[in-house]
Amino acid sequence: MRSLSRDILPLAVAGGLIAVAVIAPVRAADKAGLKPATAQTINIGYVNGVAYYTPQADGYHVVATLTVAGGAPIRVAATLQPDQVVSFSVPGAADTAESIVEIARHGDAITLTNPPTRLVLN
Repeated sequence: MRSLSRDILPLAVAGGLIAVAVIAPVRAADKAGLKPATAQTINIGYVNGVAYYTPQADGYHVVATLTVAGGAPIRVAATLQPDQVVSFSVPGAADTAESIVEIARHGDAITLTNPPTRLVLN
């Protein structure tokens, strides 16, 4: 009879490699930046939304539409010049840091930084 570790270990390693192969390009794409007129999801604590930008003659027009628990949306717009940043934040619970999303223009590239998702248990 074959050993359980000999049967399961190769499958676990293969599954892990497949997960890295699928997830890594998505993470790399997020870090590479936004593409013009393509929406990117924003998750800041209990606030969710999307952001996109369009290159215009006077700068890159960034638009973010945010909502809290499916409520009425709020749209925020900014025109970014090279090396400018706009950020949105949600205060944290007592004794915790705020959650911040940052949209930055570096030359001709726009990056969006989402905070790590945190699980809050009551």
